[in-house]
Amino acid sequence: MNITRKLLPSRMLIIYSIIISAIVGYAIYYAFTEGNTLIRIVVIIATLLIVLPVLRMPVSINEDNDTIRIKLIVGEKVFLKKEHTITHIKTKSLFSVRLFATSVFLYWGYFWTKSIGTFYALCVDNTNLIMLTNKNDGSKIVIDSPFV
Repeated sequence: MNITRKLLPSRMLIIYSIIISAIVGYAIYYAFTEGNTLIRIVVIIATLLIVLPVLRMPVSINEDNDTIRIKLIVGEKVFLKKEHTITHIKTKSLFSVRLFATSVFLYWGYFWTKSIGTFYALCVDNTNLIMLTNKNDGSKIVIDSPFV
């Protein structure tokens, strides 16, 4: 069994990302036309913290008999199936509490929910997700499902 699926951000995530990008764009414009040097530095750092995670955006996912591979814009993440328990997730409110995360063109970072607890997310669509729970340390990562 070898399944590969291209990943595209959900429509709602694209809308949020456009709104956030517009706000960041206005902040940059304001900082460089009206702000002093300190404001410019703060805005540049904030912009980098929002934009750089996009380089970790998943573009495709591949599942074979032994691994799940996530191809990122820059790099790749590989998960061995024998080291993880795989659970399908069916909820739309999974990304409600962000601990240290961003949602600009992808769900990336640490989130918390009452039902799951703390988990790491690396996905672009909240409708078709799986959770990989590490059998050794119990850490959880939520990714896009390789199945449509």
